[in-house]
Formats: sequence, structure tokens, C-alpha cells
Amino acid sequence: MRGISYALFSVAAWSTNYLVGRFLVAGGVDPVAMSILRFAIATPLLFLMARFPPYRGAARRLALLGLLGVAGFNLLLYSSLAYVTAAVASLFVVLASPTTQLLEAALARRRPGGVALLGSLAAVAGAYLTLEPYLAVRSYLGPLLAALATLSWAVYTVLVRGIYRLYSPIEAMAWISLFGLAAMSPTAAASKPATLAHPLVIALVAYVAAVPGALAYAAWNVAVQKAGPRRSAAVLPLMPVLTTLLSYLLLGEALTATQLIGIAVAVAGVYISARG
Repeated sequence: MRGISYALFSVAAWSTNYLVGRFLVAGGVDPVAMSILRFAIATPLLFLMARFPPYRGAARRLALLGLLGVAGFNLLLYSSLAYVTAAVASLFVVLASPTTQLLEAALARRRPGGVALLGSLAAVAGAYLTLEPYLAVRSYLGPLLAALATLSWAVYTVLVRGIYRLYSPIEAMAWISLFGLAAMSPTAAASKPATLAHPLVIALVAYVAAVPGALAYAAWNVAVQKAGPRRSAAVLPLMPVLTTLLSYLLLGEALTATQLIGIAVAVAGVYISARG
């Protein structure tokens, strides 16, 4: 149960990340510059949280995890927001729940749990109903980028557990973030850092670096260690539920009957999947 609690914290933090990301990208902030600045702030915070852990090897594994979970996932996801709404991008990330289950089962050479998979698919359906009023696609490039981000995150979640033989979850996340930042650095030449030159933008990026960044990533790694990739990923469909509820509470956006049904289905599906 403790591992699921860490995963729930990560999902709650990432739900606010979608609201902030939607606001920033809609305001003209360059997603590449935002991603680089986010992890330039998050990386030293993670090293501080991990009490500056010594390097214990596994550079290739750390580099791969940094590429998948930090550079690839964030660059692909934030870039997709230029072509789709945050709701569409969020829906694709929700698909990481059944994708992670299938990948983990495939690597372990076993059949995926039927009840858990059905619960996960039900949660995805509930997430779709929750997000349906906000779904809009301006280019097919957006769904492609979001799908690649989803796959990148699912593979990261399945593989990250293997690094815990050498590092604790928080130590691993510090080094993964550093390698991920290094993987993103070549894209700096194509970014537009001038779009970040506003006090409000800097403050919001600092927030997504500290909370949905350092704290949520560290909590997710702990969740994967304690609960496993499948059960951790099972709670991802709660992300659009929380985002929708926050939009209702903070932005005054109305909730439809269909959305309320979707929220109920998503919560039930997550419960079944996490216990299955």
C-alpha cells in the first residue's frame, strides 16, 4: 500500500503539470526550452534530496533510462502540445497503464493478469469519457508524438527497477535526471530560451521542476521499487480525473454527466487493476 501511495502522489503532482504545461505552451513558451530548464533545476534538487550519492557504475543503463524517462518522454510530450490539447496528451499517457502491464509480462515471459488488464482498460475508458469534451487534434503529428512519449514512459517504468541493485530509488533518479539532461542538451540549439524570459514563466517552470519534477519523479521510482511497475502504472488513469477536478475547482470549468460517469469508471478500473 505504501508503494501505491507514492504513485498516487506522483500522479497528483503530474496532474498539476498538465495545467501548467497547457498554460505555458498556449502562451507561446517553447516546449524544448521549458524541458531543458525544468530538468536543469530538478537535477540539483534530486542530488540534494539523495545527499549527493556517489557514482557506482552502470552508465549505459542510466543513460538509457535518462533518455527514456527524462529526455524522450518530456520532449515528446511537451512537443505534442503544439498539435493537440493537453487532454489528448493526457489520454495517451493514461495508455501507459495497460502498455506497462503488457511489456512487463512480455519481458517476464508470462501472460498478463486478466483481471488487472481488464481493470486497466476500464480505467482508460473512464479517462476517455472524462476528457472527451476537451479532445481536439490539429495535426496527426500530435498523437504520434504523444504515443511515442507513452511508449517511452512505459519502457522506462519496466526497466528502472533493475538499477536498484546499485542505487536507491532517489539516488537512481538523481543520476537518471543528470543523464537525461545531458541527452536533452543537443536540442538546446533549436530551442527558443527567450520565450522563458518572464517572471511568471520562470516561477511556473520552477514549480514543475520541483514538484512534478524532482519530488514526483523520486516518488515514482520509490513506488516502482515497492509496488512494482504494473501496480504503479495502474494509477496513471487517475491523472486526467485529477486534472479535470482541479480545472473544475480552480478554473470553474463545468462538469458534465458523462464526465462524472467517466470519473467513476476510471476510479473503479484503477482499484481493480491495482488489486488484480
